Amino acid sequence: MKKGFTLIEMLIVVAIIAILSSVFLVGLRGFRSSAYDARRLADLQKIQSYLEIYYTKYRCYPSSQTPGCSTGADTSVSWADLGTALNAAGVVNNLPNDPIPGGTYSYGISADRQSYVLGAPLTAGHSAYNEPTTIAATTYGVSCAKDSIFCIKF
Repeated sequence: MKKGFTLIEMLIVVAIIAILSSVFLVGLRGFRSSAYDARRLADLQKIQSYLEIYYTKYRCYPSSQTPGCSTGADTSVSWADLGTALNAAGVVNNLPNDPIPGGTYSYGISADRQSYVLGAPLTAGHSAYNEPTTIAATTYGVSCAKDSIFCIKF
């Protein structure tokens, strides 16, 4: 009598492991997108606190110009310009970015620089889209589409 496993027994074990691992990996896909969304919402809260520090210092929200509140400010501000303005003001060295490469957050300010909108791409159907503070229209140059870009106005 031989000791050991036959080829058929080994193939069956490998097949069972493959099936279990594929079920596990498919199940993790939902957790990964939820983790990205949680990070995005936490990033928006951080950015909000940075903007409030800037507002306390200058009595307006940053534009793509140098720190301070000059008249005729540009209301269309890129994410990089916002980071530059906050860095120049000594608020923060670098802003958080979307956890998925190629994704980006959005920022727009009112003409009087007393109000702003922050946006982040969340997974379609996320519960944050149902919050009463969520806006679903283009505001201050930020395109806020329901189930695509989550935007909140301050």
